[in-house]
Amino acid sequence: MTEIIAPDNNEDVSADVITLEGGKIEAVEADVVHINQGGARSIVAKEVELNRGSAFTVQGEKIGMMQSGVFVAQSESIDMNESNAFSVQSGLVRMDSSRVGLIVARQANLENSSSVVLLAREVNGPVETVLDTRGAALAGLIGGIAIGLVLFVGNLLSSRRR
Repeated sequence: MTEIIAPDNNEDVSADVITLEGGKIEAVEADVVHINQGGARSIVAKEVELNRGSAFTVQGEKIGMMQSGVFVAQSESIDMNESNAFSVQSGLVRMDSSRVGLIVARQANLENSSSVVLLAREVNGPVETVLDTRGAALAGLIGGIAIGLVLFVGNLLSSRRR
């Protein structure tokens, strides 16, 4: 089993277990990744733990985030505590005091959390969303009708000028 603790450079790293205390890494590929007060551009691992860390993209079977930020996260299970993400795609999302722009999940368990768009089969707990599944469908319908009307009126006006 290969284990790397705090690599000296910020290039691509590959090992069974990677532990980063501060600093940054470009691309990480491992079975287990632990990042504490550090960052990575890309993480691909079975298990990822971010503690006051950040990453651009994270892919794994299980992702845990504590006071961390991620741009895009994909996983079977994501636990977020006081964390932020732009986009989360998961089978199970658990959020406590966290914020996400877009959530796509089979099950979402949320407490004191908010999202802009929430698309989930099952939602447990109070959540603040700008658009939920029904709201997103309604917004799409209204947007489609509005665009259709604008194009229809535009066609009428352009046919009168001929």
